[in-house]
Amino acid sequence: AGSWIYIGTQGILQGTYETFVAAGNKHFQSDLKGKLVVTGGLGGMGGAQPLAATMANATFLGFDVSEWRIKRRLETDYLDEIAPSIEEGIRRAVAYREQGIAKSIGVVANAVDGLEAMIAAGVVPDLLTDQTSAHDPVNGYIPRGLSTAEANQLRTTSLDEYIKRSYETMGEHVKAMLTLQDMGAITFDY
Repeated sequence: AGSWIYIGTQGILQGTYETFVAAGNKHFQSDLKGKLVVTGGLGGMGGAQPLAATMANATFLGFDVSEWRIKRRLETDYLDEIAPSIEEGIRRAVAYREQGIAKSIGVVANAVDGLEAMIAAGVVPDLLTDQTSAHDPVNGYIPRGLSTAEANQLRTTSLDEYIKRSYETMGEHVKAMLTLQDMGAITFDY
């Protein structure tokens, strides 16, 4: 399995696991125990990341603006828990990382808001990736400041405004990822 094809969450699980294991071996000469993996997007392709990370012995923190996606991952045991806020998600992730606990946490939030909060708190993930639908600025990506319901409405009432806001958020998202990379996160998109 690989990111060039779409075969669903269970199909991408092996490729994601292998990617995380390879990153641990390459960058840490070990598994990912005591390491924090952070991502945005817990949908179809990204939904495998929490389980793949914990299978590789990592602590995982994922942000997704769609609450139903996070709940689906909880129901299928691909995700261990949901945090009620960005700050609580970061706090739990740091505590689990420090204890070497392989546990996954989801937070209902736009990825850029989560990453900027990590920067402000000085929390640097060991591995940082992204699985948001940035390839689709209309039907996939959701601009910051909008819930999924608000995004659906804005798409209908002002498509040009929606696209403009998607691109602005994508720019801020990439900037946050690059800032965390400069702070020491191994940053990649696969």
